[in-house]
Amino acid sequence: MLGLRASKSAIWLLICAVTAMLAAVACGAAEPQVVTVVETVVVTEEVVKEVQVEKEVVKEVEVEVEVVKEVIKEVTKEVPIERVVIATPSPTDEIFYVRPLDPFPKSGGTFRAGAHGPPAHFDWYASGTIANHGVQSPMYDALLRRDPRTSDVPVIPDLAHRWDISDDQLTFTFDIREGVKFHDGSDLTSEDIKATYDRIIFPREGLVSLRRTLFPNVSAVNAPDDYTIEFELSEARALSNMMVAFSTEWNLISKKETLEENDGNLRSVDDHPGTGPFKYVERDDDRWVQEKNVDYWSPDAPYIDRIEHIWLKAWTPENTAALLGNQTDWAMWLAPKDGKDIGNRPGLNSIRQHLLIWHGIPLNNMRKPFDDKRVRQAFALVLDQQALLDVTADVKATLFGGGWFTDGTPYGLPLEELKQRKYFRHPTEADIAEARALLAEAGYPNGQGIPKLDLATRETINQRQRAPAIQAMLKEGLNVDTEIRVIDVSAHGEEIKAGNYDISVEGGAWAFIPDPSFYIKDLFGRCGDTLCDGNTAFYDNPELDKMLRAMEIELDQAKKIEMSRDLAAFLDQEMPWIPLDTTEITYWGYWDHVKGLMPANSDFYANYELHKWDYVWLDR
Repeated sequence: MLGLRASKSAIWLLICAVTAMLAAVACGAAEPQVVTVVETVVVTEEVVKEVQVEKEVVKEVEVEVEVVKEVIKEVTKEVPIERVVIATPSPTDEIFYVRPLDPFPKSGGTFRAGAHGPPAHFDWYASGTIANHGVQSPMYDALLRRDPRTSDVPVIPDLAHRWDISDDQLTFTFDIREGVKFHDGSDLTSEDIKATYDRIIFPREGLVSLRRTLFPNVSAVNAPDDYTIEFELSEARALSNMMVAFSTEWNLISKKETLEENDGNLRSVDDHPGTGPFKYVERDDDRWVQEKNVDYWSPDAPYIDRIEHIWLKAWTPENTAALLGNQTDWAMWLAPKDGKDIGNRPGLNSIRQHLLIWHGIPLNNMRKPFDDKRVRQAFALVLDQQALLDVTADVKATLFGGGWFTDGTPYGLPLEELKQRKYFRHPTEADIAEARALLAEAGYPNGQGIPKLDLATRETINQRQRAPAIQAMLKEGLNVDTEIRVIDVSAHGEEIKAGNYDISVEGGAWAFIPDPSFYIKDLFGRCGDTLCDGNTAFYDNPELDKMLRAMEIELDQAKKIEMSRDLAAFLDQEMPWIPLDTTEITYWGYWDHVKGLMPANSDFYANYELHKWDYVWLDR
């Protein structure tokens, strides 16, 4: 992802049918002292029409995009930058709508989606699972969204059709579409959006809000009129970070009255009105059924009449069998051994989704021997991350790459470089010798004095497979004994958060905002006067907090990257956890008759944000 230094005039990239122009057009963007770069793409209705006209036009557009990329490369070749594509509304009176890029999309039919579920409850504000988002997001809209038709997945309008950022980057103002109705016929206003974001950012005591950490600098949400929503910030943050936060589709908009009636807790409410392209029909132990919202605010959308979300478990043979047997039209979470091959089967296609997530091997820094960083370093030196990932390669496609920071971002280290670095490479004889010397220095020569360690693992197939490999590596490399303890999935999180473990097989954090100061802080930092929610290592170091804070408020992308290198060196020395992997591939499989998706065989980097299905149509 790429960020550019922006002035008061935002950058408009207008792609026409015959030629490409790169022009600066005033669009109300603010001129901060430093702004994280935004590549702004015009998204008028005319652009979509031109792409649809002729195949030759599509070819021209593709060539022109390559020219644009060359211009960007030439301008920024000496400065490492992050590319965040933000499709800004056109300066004309046209309002953007998501439409298929195919020339002649059809309407009608039932779309059968393989769904990971059912969810344990229905409050997506308190949920971190696709079991909620995958089936509920078609019934609701968000403030902004990511474009699902291209692997760049740029930020585009949803309920907000235009936005403005103040000169000091402390006020974000969004203009809301007029005429949007909830499924019960009532009008959407900015009060509904305010109520939703108050639920997300300022939840009452007792409510869980897993996305509040996206907006630590939002001090107030205002609704100055029915179709304007305003966010006041206590301090400026990188523009790309803020736009990614606003476009996270977990922030689905609820009706104000619904939130008030349920005191903000939607755990037991599965049929409250949304404004989305599909409406609730029924739900049972096998599926969740939704029908077309004929009053949807986007012209022509949705194109399918009905969605059947069929409950299937991730990574299972049943999930693959349902797709191969034509019982589902589309599925995600295919087992990697199936997902890698699905696109080679007649009539089937594949897309690879790279989830922005960071995984490591948790160490309890409150307990001996892990209160000594020399022990933590020793463990990191003898554990072979790539070998551990290879053990579960057929079950979970987690990739070794990036190091301390997520793969696919300018912060993560390239795989080939990482393979040469201490703590990440295949352990050498010198690494093993250093690890043993570190244990001796810490008072544990040849592992003596270290009691049998509690090696906690979730009751999931990938962790249960990996646990014996960790156990064997520690015994062989350091003569340290462990006892594997399998914990029920529902109880595992509570055990780890309570500190009832020595070492765990796997833990992690979502990189909803792919900036290390976001997820590294959650894993190892302080949030106010207490450790952050994700800090189950119980690691507490003011020096780290200072480094993360400096990176958090830095707006210059090049400086942030420099800071990340210092941060990685610091973490190498402290080793609060042992890094494992920094991205997870989720394989999508779908039949030829499913149209409107990004091109087959694409790779894209995003989280659970493309499940609205208003852009999909069926050709059968």
